[in-house]
Amino acid sequence: MMNQRISPAAQALLTGAFLILVSPLAVWGSGTRIGFKDAYATGRGNAFAATADNPSAVYYNPAGLTQLKGQSLSATAYVIELDTSFSGPAGSAKMKRESNLVPQFYYAYAPKDKDYAFGLGAYAPFGLSTDWGQASVLSPLTTKAEQKTYSVAAVGAYNITPEISIGAGPVFQRADTKLSRQSGFGEYTFDGDGSALGFNAGARWQPSAEHAFGISYQHHYTVKLDGTAAIAGAVPAQAANADFVFPEVVIAGYSYRPTPRWNIEFNLDWTNWDRFNSISIKAPAPLSAAQTFNWQSGFFYDLGLTRSFENGFSLSAGYTYAENSVPDATFTPAVPDSDRHMFALGGNYGTGALKLSLTYQFGYSPDRKVSGSPFGLADGSYQNRTHALAASIDYAF
Repeated sequence: MMNQRISPAAQALLTGAFLILVSPLAVWGSGTRIGFKDAYATGRGNAFAATADNPSAVYYNPAGLTQLKGQSLSATAYVIELDTSFSGPAGSAKMKRESNLVPQFYYAYAPKDKDYAFGLGAYAPFGLSTDWGQASVLSPLTTKAEQKTYSVAAVGAYNITPEISIGAGPVFQRADTKLSRQSGFGEYTFDGDGSALGFNAGARWQPSAEHAFGISYQHHYTVKLDGTAAIAGAVPAQAANADFVFPEVVIAGYSYRPTPRWNIEFNLDWTNWDRFNSISIKAPAPLSAAQTFNWQSGFFYDLGLTRSFENGFSLSAGYTYAENSVPDATFTPAVPDSDRHMFALGGNYGTGALKLSLTYQFGYSPDRKVSGSPFGLADGSYQNRTHALAASIDYAF
């Protein structure tokens, strides 16, 4: 029997998809969206759709892949720690604080002297991990909520003219969701997973060395979560399922380079959470359940700059403002979303085929005061802070 060998690029992407699936996630901002996919882009406030000149263009804007030459691999570790607390008429509570790793992997191939390029990516587009504990005053609403997602994208890009490029390709989506809360009979838990297929597309126009424009689109998709529901100590696990709608994302950006050593970029990043209205868990009584969400679409406003130096170093700074997508009327502490201000500072070093990027990000939210939630159970003040560290390594060959 002949031994079948898997290419190094395919091995890297399969390993990446596995690591993303088993990694806990704890990120939100515009719902459960994870927008930060590369340390270099994160250091620029995530303003990267118009620049898109490294393998993470698979996510930010596939059309940017035509700027690359040869083969290149990229790996990113995004580590985030959340600090969330609550105080209200029911009492006070503090969410379990822990650091969470979100890995991302990309591969790009742009044949020399050709007008086309290809890319593969494994990344986490959405994610959630909140743990208030079983004894919390919020436990009738939620004790723990966890959603792990990953995407595997395969995209192609083509230069229509020297100034204009386009890109697109299919994206395999996977989601694993676990929700629990205290009921009158014990802890109710739903645990399910499923998959779906979507696509990414993008375009890039650079009319001159000083100006570049980019736009990308990520298609919405619905995952049927098949699994079980149970009430601990009262009702054994029974087959259950629920449909979870993930929104489309549109990112538009403009990059201005007054000199080759300066790059200033602004991105407008929209998440269409208007599609996410409710979740209905279908299971035998008394395990069936339904909850209304009616989330609202929200924006990330990204602004960043990069200054390059002669010795291979560059410095980046960025600011991101993320809009809250969860209204008071359907608020749940499972997703304690709020407006967020995020500040980033990054350093990058490239030598030959190797490039390293390291970024620190701090997120601050004004206290979110919720009123009018269902039965007033979630009413009160929520405080959110985040600290994140992103590290990327790129290798061209």
